[in-house]
Amino acid sequence: GTSPGHSPMSDDEGGSVRFGFRKQQRMRERERRERQREDRRRQERDAEELREVEASVKRRLTDGDLKEQVVARVVELLKGEAVQARIASEAETELSRRHAEALRVLEEEKREQLIEARRKEEARLSEARQLQDILEENSRKVAAEARRREEEEKRSKREREAELARLNTQRQRMAQQSVQ
Repeated sequence: GTSPGHSPMSDDEGGSVRFGFRKQQRMRERERRERQREDRRRQERDAEELREVEASVKRRLTDGDLKEQVVARVVELLKGEAVQARIASEAETELSRRHAEALRVLEEEKREQLIEARRKEEARLSEARQLQDILEENSRKVAAEARRREEEEKRSKREREAELARLNTQRQRMAQQSVQ
């Protein structure tokens, strides 16, 4: 089972070369994993140190020797012209905003009061118009009733006068007949 040009010896040499390559590859892989583990351990140690330093600084800032220094530095910085100018500018901006908001609220209240006043005035005027209409209608009815009564009185008077005239005429006839 050997192919021409290859001796059984050359297969062994190739096998050992391949074995040596695999051994080197495994060693390099192991070294790489070791380096990665070492890097992770170093990063964890660094992170832990950083946490400890931060915790220490926080303790010193809130309770210890750095607190007074930081407060003094902050007060000093706050007294600076740039910070004072910024504070003044922000305060002015906030005051302007609040003033504008107060004006807006007042204008809205004023507008609502005007709307309510107009509504009440319209209701009052409507009520007054209704009352005026009722009074005018009553006045028309009273005038119509007065005209009707006046006409009735005139008719009654005419009837009475006609009756009196008829009675007078009748009496005169009777008086003439009794004279004859």
